Amino acid sequence: MTTRPHQALAYELDEPLAYRWTDTAFDMCTADDPGLTAAVERSAGITRVVVSGFCPRCLGEISGEEILTAAGEKGVLGDGTAGTPDLFTRVLVTCNCELGHENRPADVKTGCGITFAVEVFRDDLA
Repeated sequence: MTTRPHQALAYELDEPLAYRWTDTAFDMCTADDPGLTAAVERSAGITRVVVSGFCPRCLGEISGEEILTAAGEKGVLGDGTAGTPDLFTRVLVTCNCELGHENRPADVKTGCGITFAVEVFRDDLA
């Protein structure tokens, strides 16, 4: 993954959920040199999606995870859907770069203000 220069953009207040962020994230994930990755990982009865790379808006370095399932004493938590499971899971990701963005609200410590979606193939369900 090639380092990309951070864009010193103002905090996004007008269209934080615009589809263009998801569209750009898709292009970044599928590029020859992916600037963003999302992978399903399994360990100790926990299935999670791990996202890492660069924000599709400001190009700041971001990372995060979302737990999909966890095995506990009373069985498996999450993904308790009836019927055939969907082999793709959509995960929402919010920019959490630690770089400065003008106009960031005082109570927000990280990010440029956008949220985007990535879909991951659930090979654990295939």
